[in-house]
Amino acid sequence: MSALTVQELVDRPGLDLSVVAGAGTPAMRKTLTWALISELTDPSSYVDGGELVLTTGSRIPQDLEARKQYVDRLAAAGAVALGFGTTSFYSNVPADLVAAAQAAQLPLISVPAKTRFGTISRFVAQRISDERQKELKFAVAAQRDLTRASLSPYAARAMVERLAKATHSWVLLLDQDGELRAGVPAARMHLARIRIDLPRLREQGGSSSLSMTVAGESVVLFPLIVRERIRGYLAVGRSTQFSRAEHAVLGTAVSLLCADLHSAWGILDTQRRQRRAVFQAAIGGNVELAASIAESLDSDFPSGNLRVALLGAPAGHELELLEQAENDHGLRSLCALVAEWERGRVVVVMPPAEGDIRTLESLLRGIPHARGAVSDPTPPHELPEAWKQVRTVFTSASGTTGKLALASDVVTAGVLRHLNNAEARGWAEALLAPLSDKSRNPKVDLRHTLRTFLANNGQSDASASALGVHRHTLRHRMGKVAEALGVNIDDPTTRAELWIALQLDDQL
Repeated sequence: MSALTVQELVDRPGLDLSVVAGAGTPAMRKTLTWALISELTDPSSYVDGGELVLTTGSRIPQDLEARKQYVDRLAAAGAVALGFGTTSFYSNVPADLVAAAQAAQLPLISVPAKTRFGTISRFVAQRISDERQKELKFAVAAQRDLTRASLSPYAARAMVERLAKATHSWVLLLDQDGELRAGVPAARMHLARIRIDLPRLREQGGSSSLSMTVAGESVVLFPLIVRERIRGYLAVGRSTQFSRAEHAVLGTAVSLLCADLHSAWGILDTQRRQRRAVFQAAIGGNVELAASIAESLDSDFPSGNLRVALLGAPAGHELELLEQAENDHGLRSLCALVAEWERGRVVVVMPPAEGDIRTLESLLRGIPHARGAVSDPTPPHELPEAWKQVRTVFTSASGTTGKLALASDVVTAGVLRHLNNAEARGWAEALLAPLSDKSRNPKVDLRHTLRTFLANNGQSDASASALGVHRHTLRHRMGKVAEALGVNIDDPTTRAELWIALQLDDQL
């Protein structure tokens, strides 16, 4: 049973309805949502859209302009048809009313005196009730089917197939980069066209779906959001519009696909913590333990001589750097260990090989304002010392965005090589301690703000850009830094001391 249209109502046996205006027009195929009986001179305020308005015309003004306004107001309010009941008062539908309906493209139906308005109203109400009950049963069955599919070993593919079957549509499931994850055969031909519209969805924040027309078909494109980021897309299309019940089913599919992605990202988080544990064991001086842990976790850890690299990206690009490093084909081919050291900092342990430095440089070029430092090839037992040296080089060369500094270039370490003692590090720790007091500003990393400001030679615009904030916000934060430390940030000597203190404290 399909939704009741104006034409189906007219064709209903026993009602003896006839169309006096609008016959054969597209308006006759519109869906009826209710039958409204009204003798008001202006019933348009009671029309929500989709109604058949039934009247005997007893209170419709008899002049031509008033009747035209009556019909125009109904059409503008969303009525899909006007039913005029003939009585002893009007034995036929008035000609000027017919003309007004024809001009407004509003179907006008003549209702014979023997057909009661109540009969029409009850029939429409029953059909709507039956259709809604049918839609409810369909939605429940389809949602149950999708839920079962979400529990299968290949959940995403199974859900795509069930959704396509339930809604009689083609379905595409894409990853966050627009690459195909799953799709029914009929959907593959639309892949290139759908990819064109992905930027539009990203630009509007990805908070809602996007409706469009592709090759004459109605298409809805949904973002799949996990942890406030778009992790994929679902595109569903067919030649006809989707019903309210079908939209509910599409919503269920989106929720289940997001849950499937959330589960996958939960596994990824666990893997990331495991890789960090492997790295910590390695820089702690126990490379054999690190290799053993990696093997147990089915994770990569190269053997033989090793390079260790530290890569960094500014606020707003931290996750981009991590994901790019994890998915870099060159690093994967080297069986490199990639782990997040801290937010915005990624470590890489890799074997020396032809093109290994170029691989890291290429990775950094793909991330705005990213930079890094890498060690020379070193025996596994010397990895802890190589790591210390890389951190020193990384922090000392923090102004060289987009560059990969080599730890062998000891000049970049400067005077810090001569201050590597407990007394100097204790001074640095005490000087910077107020910046770690979260009670001052729990939401802002003042230490990171200071480091970025000094790395950019105190230039507000460059520092604000690197932090992803407005320069007024940067000025406010630097005021908090100066207040916490009790120093004058504009003093060159103070800046030099703070910079040295940051480098020393990073070695603790």
